[in-house]
Amino acid sequence: MTIQIRLTPLQLFSLTSVMLLSFAASLGMAFNIDAIILSFKSTNTAAGLVASVELASIAAGNLTFARLTTRMPTQRTFFLGICTVVGLNLASVIVPSTEWLMACRIPAGFALGAVVATVMATAGRSQNPEITFGVINSMVGVMGVLIAYVLPRALHLHEVLPPLISLSEVDGLYLVYALCSFCALFFVLSTPRTEPVDDLEVTGDKPKLRIGWIGLVGLGVIFFGHGTLGLFIVKVGRSIDLSAEVIGYVFMVGSMIGIILPLVSGYIGARTTAMLPIGIILLAIVISGLALSNAGSPVEFFIAAPIFAMLPIAIMPIFLGCLSRVDPTGSLAGAHAAFVLIGGAVAPFAGGALADLGGFSLNGWFVVASVIVGAALVFPVIRHADRMRV
Repeated sequence: MTIQIRLTPLQLFSLTSVMLLSFAASLGMAFNIDAIILSFKSTNTAAGLVASVELASIAAGNLTFARLTTRMPTQRTFFLGICTVVGLNLASVIVPSTEWLMACRIPAGFALGAVVATVMATAGRSQNPEITFGVINSMVGVMGVLIAYVLPRALHLHEVLPPLISLSEVDGLYLVYALCSFCALFFVLSTPRTEPVDDLEVTGDKPKLRIGWIGLVGLGVIFFGHGTLGLFIVKVGRSIDLSAEVIGYVFMVGSMIGIILPLVSGYIGARTTAMLPIGIILLAIVISGLALSNAGSPVEFFIAAPIFAMLPIAIMPIFLGCLSRVDPTGSLAGAHAAFVLIGGAVAPFAGGALADLGGFSLNGWFVVASVIVGAALVFPVIRHADRMRV
C-alpha cells in the first residue's frame, strides 16, 4: 500500500511553482508558433512541426518518469531537470534555423517531462487529490495571465535592444522562458522530500490500471482535437486583424477564467460523482470550438477564445481524482501529461495542415470528432471511479 502524502501549504505552493515556471515555454506555445513564423518566415505547418517535436519530447520524458517517480528522490529529479531546461532555453535564443531550434527543444522537452511527471505523481499521492489538482490547475490560470501579458511584449524585445544584439521575435520569448525556469530552482528545496519506496508498494490492480490507461488514451484524443484549434488561437485572431497585444489581453481573460474553473471543478469533484460535470464540460468544448473556428468579428473571438482555451483545464481536477482512486500510487496521474502531450505533439502539425487545407472552420469540426471519440474512451474509467466512491 502506497503511503499518502500530507502536503503543507508551502509544499503545495512550491510544487506548483516548480512545474509552472519550468513549463512556461509550453504554456506559451501558441505565441511560439506565431513567433517562429515571423522569425524564420516559415509556414503554419513548419512552425507547427517545431511545436510538435517539443511536445512529443515532453510526452516521452513524462511517460518514462511516470513509472519511476516512486523509485527516485523527487528533489534530485527537479534539480537536474530544471537545470537542463534553463540551459536549453538559453541555447534556443541563438539558434539560426528551425532545425537547430528543434534540436534544442527535444532534450529540453524530455527534461521537462520528467519534472511534470514527478510533480503530478506526488500530487496524486496527496490525501485529497481533487483539491490538490484543483489548486495546481488554478495556478496554471495565474501563470497564463502573466504569460499572456509578457509574451506579446517580449515579441518586440528585439526592436528595443541595441543593434549589436541580433535577436528576432522568437528570441525574446525564449529569454523569458529561461528566466522563468531559472526561478523554478529557488522552490525545489521547499517541495515534498520523498524517498524511493519498495517495488512491492507501487504495484496496482491490473484490471483497474488497464481501464485507467484506456481513459488516458481518451484524454489524449480530446486534447489532440482541442490543440488543433487551441494552438492556433493567435493565428485565428490575426486573421481578423487583431494585434498580438489585443490577443494577449484575450488570453489574460481566459487565464482568469482558468483560475476559477479548476478550483470549482476540484470542489465539485471532491464531493460528487464525475460523470455529469465532465460531460457538461466536453459539450461546452464542442460548442465554443465551433464558435471560435467560425469567428468573423472581434466580438465573436473575444467571447469564444477564452472559454475554449480554458475549458480543458476544468476537466483535470475531476479526471485526475478519478485516476487517483483507481491507482493510489499516483503513477496514472503522473503519466497523464504524456497522453495530453502526445495528442498535443501531433496537434500543431495537424492543425496547421488542416488550416492550410480548409481554413480554421475545418479545425473546429475536427475538435468535435475528437471529443466524441475521446469521450467514448474516457467514460469507462470515470464510471469505475464513481462506483468506487459509492
